Amino acid sequence: METKKLLLISTGGTIASEVAPSKKEEDIIKTSEHFAELLSSTLTAVKNVAKIDVEISHFSLCEVDSSNILDKHWTDLAQKIKDEYDNYDTFIITHGTNTLGYTSASLSFALANVGKPVVLTGSQVPAGMPGSDAITNLENALRVAVMKKRDGEQIRGVLAVFGSHIITGTRVKKDTEFDYDAFKSFGTSSIGRIGRIIDINETNLKKHISYLKSTRFPEARYSDELICENDFDMRIASLTEFPGMDPEIFKTIHQRNEIKGFILRAFGAGDPSERLIPAFEYLKTEKIPIVVTTQAPNGNSNFQVNEPGQHLRENNLAIPAYDMSIESQTTKLAWLLAKKKKGELTYEQVCSEMVNDIRGEINVMWEINMI
Repeated sequence: METKKLLLISTGGTIASEVAPSKKEEDIIKTSEHFAELLSSTLTAVKNVAKIDVEISHFSLCEVDSSNILDKHWTDLAQKIKDEYDNYDTFIITHGTNTLGYTSASLSFALANVGKPVVLTGSQVPAGMPGSDAITNLENALRVAVMKKRDGEQIRGVLAVFGSHIITGTRVKKDTEFDYDAFKSFGTSSIGRIGRIIDINETNLKKHISYLKSTRFPEARYSDELICENDFDMRIASLTEFPGMDPEIFKTIHQRNEIKGFILRAFGAGDPSERLIPAFEYLKTEKIPIVVTTQAPNGNSNFQVNEPGQHLRENNLAIPAYDMSIESQTTKLAWLLAKKKKGELTYEQVCSEMVNDIRGEINVMWEINMI
């Protein structure tokens, strides 16, 4: 019988505690140790049916509402996986839903070639309360974390398992505050669905796995092979454009707060008002990258449709987000800015890397006029 060692890491969130803010520290319902106990019946089933003996260890990184998750937690999570990489075959992280998408994306960038499953999950209703989805999500995360497909290949890399969805780490998007299927894949790259069976999209899984190795590095088998680049520079301002927005806002925020990068939710397909052009010119002069995305929920910021976006592209005034989620835009920019801070990248290289598909976070699409 095959034995797999699993490290269950808890960070807090709804899955671990009551929703009510009045609850005290001692009222937290579940930690990583409690979750391991709750999975005992599932472990027995996996052992009997799949012939896999799963040994679970637990570690509580923190116990916070996920709204209070910081880049420090991303750094610590990535480092913990690096430190324990040789000791475990797979990892599950329990996390609050509010920022689960950010943590999934950040770990995807931080762990370049992770050759083992790193599965994030959480719940809409706390464990131990009526109607809780916590145990179901934990069980499904476990199933994905230890499963092998018929060809013997293991699902690996950073991904989220929540409700009935299995999602690659850079595409995790919270879709609802109410439904049990709280997360969906943003745009593309849904790895599959999980319910009575696990239904894998083979094409998207192969794409997901393809990012775990390159001509520069192999897929990591051991800790000394695992590339862990877990620094983030969060000196970013994220703004939403509105009619009549003052371009001086950008200059003021930059100068007063030492902001090193901007994200702007503009109109249309990445089409800001011409009123803001002086702000873009100022940021280019100061070598401050600005990523322009769209306010349309399923839009694509490509600087190809209308004159404002075309002007930005022709003059290299901004970076198009294309179909990147706000979670991937933010964590990727912070990750690249940390490299710039250390002198590993220039301003021009940051701009170039933002539109380079590093972990499946972006599809650069060109529109062709057939008329």
